[in-house]
Amino acid sequence: MALSYERFFALFLSLTICAAVAPPDDGKLRVCVVESRGIYRKAPKFCPQLQDNSNIECVIGMDRLDCVRRIHKGTAHFGVLSAEDLIAARWASVEILVASEMRSHESPFEYEIVAVVNNDANIHTVHDLHGARLCHPGYGLENHWTEVLANYFEAAMVSKTCKAELTLTEDRIAASAKYFGPSCKAGPWVPDAKQDRILKDRYPSLCHMCYDPYSCDDSDKHWGRRGTLYCLTNGGGSVSWARLDDTLSHFGLAGLPAQDDPAKYSYLCPDGHLQPINVTRPCIWVSKPWPVVAAHRSHAAQVQRLVTGLSHDEPHSWQNALLSLLETYHAFTVPLDNVIPVDDYLNQAIGYQSAYSFPECNPPRSIVVCTSSIIEHNKCSWLQEAAQVYGVEPNIQCIRTMNLQQCMEDTEFKSSDVVIVNQEQRVQAQRDYGLQPLLFEFAEGMHERYVTIALVHKNSEYKTFKDLRGARACLPSFEGAAHMAVQETILNVTGHVETLHSYFNRDSCLWHPHKGRECPLHYKGEEGALRCLAEGADVAFLSSSVYKKYVSGNMTGDWLKPDTHLSYRLICPYGGIERRSKFEYCYLHWTTRGHVMTHSSTTARQSEIYNSLQHMDHLFGKKYKSETRSFTLYGAFDKHNDVLFHDNTDSLRSEEDFQRNEAKRNMEHIFQRYVSKYYAVRAESGAQQSYGSFFSLVLLLLTRLTLV
Repeated sequence: MALSYERFFALFLSLTICAAVAPPDDGKLRVCVVESRGIYRKAPKFCPQLQDNSNIECVIGMDRLDCVRRIHKGTAHFGVLSAEDLIAARWASVEILVASEMRSHESPFEYEIVAVVNNDANIHTVHDLHGARLCHPGYGLENHWTEVLANYFEAAMVSKTCKAELTLTEDRIAASAKYFGPSCKAGPWVPDAKQDRILKDRYPSLCHMCYDPYSCDDSDKHWGRRGTLYCLTNGGGSVSWARLDDTLSHFGLAGLPAQDDPAKYSYLCPDGHLQPINVTRPCIWVSKPWPVVAAHRSHAAQVQRLVTGLSHDEPHSWQNALLSLLETYHAFTVPLDNVIPVDDYLNQAIGYQSAYSFPECNPPRSIVVCTSSIIEHNKCSWLQEAAQVYGVEPNIQCIRTMNLQQCMEDTEFKSSDVVIVNQEQRVQAQRDYGLQPLLFEFAEGMHERYVTIALVHKNSEYKTFKDLRGARACLPSFEGAAHMAVQETILNVTGHVETLHSYFNRDSCLWHPHKGRECPLHYKGEEGALRCLAEGADVAFLSSSVYKKYVSGNMTGDWLKPDTHLSYRLICPYGGIERRSKFEYCYLHWTTRGHVMTHSSTTARQSEIYNSLQHMDHLFGKKYKSETRSFTLYGAFDKHNDVLFHDNTDSLRSEEDFQRNEAKRNMEHIFQRYVSKYYAVRAESGAQQSYGSFFSLVLLLLTRLTLV
């Protein structure tokens, strides 16, 4: 698939920036290790054993594509990559060579996929598939095959319509529903459950052959690798898209009892003819290559010799340690005849590269993500590669601007579709650029969110929030989350809206650009608000995570005094710590640290962007299902933290998802109120009402005096 100039340049820059800092050749081989899913960590056990007994040392990669970059740069020499990683590496023009395969059985491919037809269905060529009852393994099978391979059969049979009013996913579903007869494609069609239900109600024929046509989910008897074959042999299907190994097992050709007579079924070949199920060499539609040991060109032959014949025969040997680090569920290495380029290796697998070559809609329907730094753009470009090889649709495209304001402007005018802002830019993005929140970076831990607390001196006279009227207050910023949390709390506690300048002392640090005291810049920001309190203010409103850092002694600064945290206490505006709360601090309100903003657009486009981002979260977020992580959405990227997304994000969630979270007082309604000028209008209305009441009272007194 051709790279755009900008996309190629971003990846080239990502790869070459660090290539200049490759370590000198000290004679050591460096293996890039990616930890497997789960709590067990193999690197601490086997890396010391490897380094003590050989000239090989470990380099710990964040994910497999991180290892691709490290091998290219020369900071690592080899590692284990999947076939999808090799596709991404080829697109990124990364020069690595394939040395050996990591196999778990002797077959030349990890698996092969076939089309099996019922002989009574009157299907003799691929042209007879129109109106056939399709049995499909469905979706949600990430550990077994990607959506690219899952959709291969239909992509080869059915053309896209590319209707603008449909999402790409619905376009594909609608085309399949029109081409095939009653079928079964169970599992989640899109990540969002409500949208999934709408689509299944709209195209019920694709669930008609499922065991439970209404649910049509991943618990269905006809879902999954074997479910597609039960749909064929027990459910009345015409054609099944299935793995060859599962097909042989199902029909009793691999040592297990036959579920049906294989003579009743045939393989449908891509060239149009049929083969009996018991044929020696079945015709294959697509083959999945094995994971491989890939290496930098300069060390590929050496690596191939090194990994050949590795075994676990001697538990304390470096060979055992290296094999333990390389393998997941794969048991042994098989060297290729020669070390070969990625393209040559992938071309040996029938149909595999073709699966990534089906025509796209014109014009493309990519989701454009705006970035404002080189490192953000680099990460976004690698995310683009990762998402595309795993079948995310529409895929993302990355652009770079000079700053975040330019990104927000580009998104406003639809040169970009998505920009990610933090809690301080949220109001500006929504009010000044007309953007709207689509998803939020959600963290399970409260301290990883932005939680506003009120902190006062321990011996101060302030006991409740109402007591703070007239106090000298410190805020981190103007129109940030703390500002709005205080604004809403004043309303909740007093029963009416007041401006912060009228509620607090005139010497407060509220950071309004046109009103109030001009404060020293070292009082700005989270730590600045705490310093402001330490140096004489009455109350500081700041993030709980900053106070936690301060209390634990992890904050530095010449203004800090020993044990000063013992001199502060919290003001609890809502009656102290609530029952059942897991958070140790009483707080005003909370919001997420990252807000994914988009422009106003059609419902279809909104759904398309939403589901694409949710799909990426599902594949590359904290709850990934593969044995090792392909790409890290939330975590360090090339040794930089909080790139594009915050490292401590657990998932992307919608506003509705917050309702299922037990932490109360989420700020989303406060942002909406503030942007709509609710607080300003109510405050002005209150002032006018107060002035009118005062005027009426004066008039009444004058009238009485006149009468006297």
